[in-house]
Amino acid sequence: MTGAATVLCRTQPAVSRQIAALERQTGTRLLVRDPSGVRLTPAGELLVIHTRGMMERMRRAETQLAALNSETGRGPRIGSFGSANTTLVPHAVVEFIRRHPRSAPPVVSAAHPETHVTVLRSGELDLALVTEWDLAHQNLDGIELIPLVEDELLLALARDHPRARGRVRLADVRAEVWIDGAHPDCLGPLEGLLGGPRTDADIIQCDDWTAKQGLVAYGAGVMLFPALARHTVRPDIVLTRLDGELPRRRIYLACPDGGKRVPQVAALIDVIQEAAQRWAVSS
Repeated sequence: MTGAATVLCRTQPAVSRQIAALERQTGTRLLVRDPSGVRLTPAGELLVIHTRGMMERMRRAETQLAALNSETGRGPRIGSFGSANTTLVPHAVVEFIRRHPRSAPPVVSAAHPETHVTVLRSGELDLALVTEWDLAHQNLDGIELIPLVEDELLLALARDHPRARGRVRLADVRAEVWIDGAHPDCLGPLEGLLGGPRTDADIIQCDDWTAKQGLVAYGAGVMLFPALARHTVRPDIVLTRLDGELPRRRIYLACPDGGKRVPQVAALIDVIQEAAQRWAVSS
């Protein structure tokens, strides 16, 4: 209680009175005092959960209102991931700038893809490109998902690899060394298809997209290559399909509640959807 009072710049009795008022209002005890200090009751823990959600929504509302009330302001902030940053995001950003030359350009965030939903909820991002792999076990309250495309996963081999010519099956390359990297451009939930958990000897970890291609090109191993990034493939790498043995991954645009009402955000959603549709047609 003393620590809370210090953080809030109040006296300890004032904090105690506020807790007592909350307990009267809720009709239940929120804190239990014992020799080791003060701890939350189950009712107190529940109230903290709801309070955190309300505070997140308040921060998000403040951010969206500031963007809505500004004539120029900052550009919409979008989180993305490696393969989407090779084609989809650049096309959308260029088209946004062309259509809205008086607006601040979009900002592509460096936040880690696995944290995008959390960062969206906090108000630090306006939009995020996510895959279905990102959404497993995520709390999506207050987040809208806009379906974009289904991305095919290809196999990348060095041009002089013995399997680089002709038909390839997963069984032919299951025992290869695999180049893995940053989520979600990685093996992800495919470990089962590759024969169970992989050992350190089976996988070379590399988060950099360019370096991953270099390792494959020089024969260090093979890698999954999202079709979304196929136009960026090195000339000394061969891409091949595995006859439907690899699942497609669904890609979504995640937007917090209320985000579409901010004109810059709505405009960026439009150009991303159009870019995704053009990519789907061209593929």
